[in-house]
Order: sequence, then C-alpha cells, then structure tokens
Amino acid sequence: MISGFMILKDVLKQGYPFVEAIASALPICDEFLISEGYSTDGTYETLKKISSINSKIKIYRNKWPDKKDPTVLADVTNDVRSKCNFDYIFSIQANEIVHEQCAPTIKALPNIHPQVQTFSLPFLQFVNMFKVNDEFRLRFSKNQPQIIAIEDAWALGASKAFLRTKKLKSIANPRRLSAYLDKGISLVYANQCYDHFSRATYLPKPIFRYWSLFPKNFLEKCQRHADLMNWPEFRTSFDLMQSHLSDPELFWRSGADFLRRVQFKEKGLHYPEAFAYVDKKEHPAIIQEFISNTDTDQYYVREELFDIIKKS
Repeated sequence: MISGFMILKDVLKQGYPFVEAIASALPICDEFLISEGYSTDGTYETLKKISSINSKIKIYRNKWPDKKDPTVLADVTNDVRSKCNFDYIFSIQANEIVHEQCAPTIKALPNIHPQVQTFSLPFLQFVNMFKVNDEFRLRFSKNQPQIIAIEDAWALGASKAFLRTKKLKSIANPRRLSAYLDKGISLVYANQCYDHFSRATYLPKPIFRYWSLFPKNFLEKCQRHADLMNWPEFRTSFDLMQSHLSDPELFWRSGADFLRRVQFKEKGLHYPEAFAYVDKKEHPAIIQEFISNTDTDQYYVREELFDIIKKS
C-alpha cells in the first residue's frame, strides 16, 4: 500500500494547480497526507472541502518555520513524511501533475521490482507549454526511515545520519570502501538504471511539473526565488518579461529561455524549436483547460474537479 504526501501554503494565490495535482495522484495512493501551513488565501478551505469527499485525504496544519532558507521546505515535508503509514511513499508537489497514463504503472512498481528500494521518475518542467528542463527525481520509495526529503525538498534521498553511518562503517572495511568509491565513480559516468537498490524508471509519460501557468504568478515566483534562493539574476527578468505581457506566446517563450539560461544553465539545455513547445493534447487531460485558455489569467478551482476527487 502507498502513502502519498504534499505540502501546501497559500498556493491558491500563487497559481499552483494544486487540486489537479492532488486529483492526479489519488489513483496511486491508499492515503494522501497534506501538510498545510496556515494559508490565508482560501487554500485551507479548499483542502477541507476535498478531504470531506475523499477519505484518503488527511490534512495536518503545521506552522512553517519563520526563516528565509530553502531547507524550510524539506523540514515541513519531512514532518508530514514521518506520518506516512504504508509500505511505500510517493512525494508529489503542488505544481506537479501525474499523467493519467502513468498512475497504473507507478502503483505497480512495487510488484514489478519488489527488490528495489527507491525509484527515480521522469519529470518535464514547463512554463505554460514550453519546456525548460527534463530530469529524473527520486520520489517513490519503500517507507524506510532513512529516506527523507533533501535540500529544498526537490527529491527524496538518504538522510545525513544514515550516510554518515555508512561512511564510518566503510572506513573499517577497505573492501566495502573500495566498492563504494568504484560505484560512485561509475555512476558519475554511467547512471545505469538497473541497480537493485535504486532504479531510474521510465513511465508511459513523464510527470508534468509547471513552474508557472500565469504571467503574474511567473513574475511573483521570480521575485520569491530571488529572495529565498539568493538568486539576484531573477530580478533582472521583470523588465524583460513585463514588456511582453501583451503577447502571451512571446511572454512564455522569453520566460522559458530565461529559466534555461539562469536556473538551469549548468544543464546546458538548448531545445530545438520543434521540441521546446509541447502541444496541449500531450499534456495531462486534467490540466489542458488552463494551458489552452489564454483568457484565464489566474488559477481557480473548477467544480468538476470535486467529482473527479470523489471517485478517486
């Protein structure tokens, strides 16, 4: 059985498609735990409504630590992660949508690979319908205490205490130390996906992660990243992007290019024009209305989502 979990705070006003994200993950999970950070924008009220119609959903209110540090996201994520009750855990964030073709595969992973401890899943990151990044993220795992959210909660990983113990034990065992070093070097040059402990697993479709869906929220998120991550480059996006607000396609093309150059510059991503744009019909069905409707300038919760959640 699988425990899903997510953290949320004021995501309604930030334009995160959080109800779609929850709805897309529910078919995978036997319980879905949400840590809510005392929102003031209606997020909590929406969560109460969806939890009242689906017993899988459990909400915990948790005041977020008052510090400007990205590790605060891992702190609150690990608090709710510790409450997971079942054999496997699945971490999903408020702007990530599981494609409808993928839920059966993710749910079946424990039976397909019962010996594997952790699974890295494919992600595509977007601004609106333009790709900015693709990668694997460790988000599905056996429910073992050493597997926690790391850094800014972008992925799961081994706890520092667990790694420290492994390192100290290896010092007293030269053969094991040599094996760890050899494997580490090997993984740098060939990240093979068939390891018995951890596996990178393809899905019928990647998980769709939407960095932003609406222009106003894109600009606000750039400001938050500039403050939280200490990335002054993000402040330079305002003048450029605001000059394109009257042209949505140009706005999103410029935004995608900006993120590739600033946030993902170390990955050297240069998508050919034909591959940078992903047509609406390729996105998860549950999100297509937002990404195709240029008249919608802010997120809202559609009534049909409640029926989907009730049946999940």
